Amino acid sequence: MIVPFMVLNHIKPKPVYQVKSYKIVHNAPEVKAKAFLLKDINSSEILYAKDINQTMPPASLTKVMTAVIAIESNRLNDIVTIPYEATRVEQFKFGAEEGDRFLLKDLLVASLVSSSNDASTAIAIHLSGSTGKFAYLMNEKAKELGMKNTHFTNPCGFDIGTNVTTAYDLALLSEYAIKLPHFNEIVNYRQATITNIDKSYSYTLETHNKLLEYYPYAIGIKTGYTAKAGPCLIARAKYQNRDVLLIILHSDKGKRWEISKEYFDKILFKDHH
Repeated sequence: MIVPFMVLNHIKPKPVYQVKSYKIVHNAPEVKAKAFLLKDINSSEILYAKDINQTMPPASLTKVMTAVIAIESNRLNDIVTIPYEATRVEQFKFGAEEGDRFLLKDLLVASLVSSSNDASTAIAIHLSGSTGKFAYLMNEKAKELGMKNTHFTNPCGFDIGTNVTTAYDLALLSEYAIKLPHFNEIVNYRQATITNIDKSYSYTLETHNKLLEYYPYAIGIKTGYTAKAGPCLIARAKYQNRDVLLIILHSDKGKRWEISKEYFDKILFKDHH
């Protein structure tokens, strides 16, 4: 099913939301990933952890911060002209051409749903003038959120320079992002359609998050992959009064969905086993 994009009105900037620090309950050394974190969103306790302060490249999980900057810019209804630089990035791209015009909110959907690097690059250049200046805003926000072991170099998650973070820092970022307007709705789309300003082209975007299709309690958030970062995932699932956040960095190939289901089931249904 194709989900039509919702109407986004201008939003008032949010006050600073500080994420509380977490305490760790269990280690999870058997997880087939270099780093792993699982927590109940309604609690400060990390239920399972593995090397959560180890710095690693996060690939497209970076785009969660790109989305935070975009949403808090209060410019979602801006018309963005796609710059040449955005058309030259590596895959994934939704396929815009130089000079095409889109609403920023539609580029946000492309960035989060189909992980479109051309959309993320266009957002960064529109808001800041360059991807480098945008990365500065990303790093300032990371400091504000207490992400002490994070450094971003670009809005897409390319392995350019030292684009690194940790599972712990991504938990801080994720808990912040899900409190912002529009974010949760977008990251829960399995498919969406956006159209350019001239209404001459429409683009169907499909998520890379297989949990949204195969796991009925999943509600986002973001996938990532580069050769250096390996398969990465921030996932969220809800069942009754339980709301669980899971972060995987550099999982074994093909294992991130299996890991997610196993640990989500373990927490969501722990009183039923």
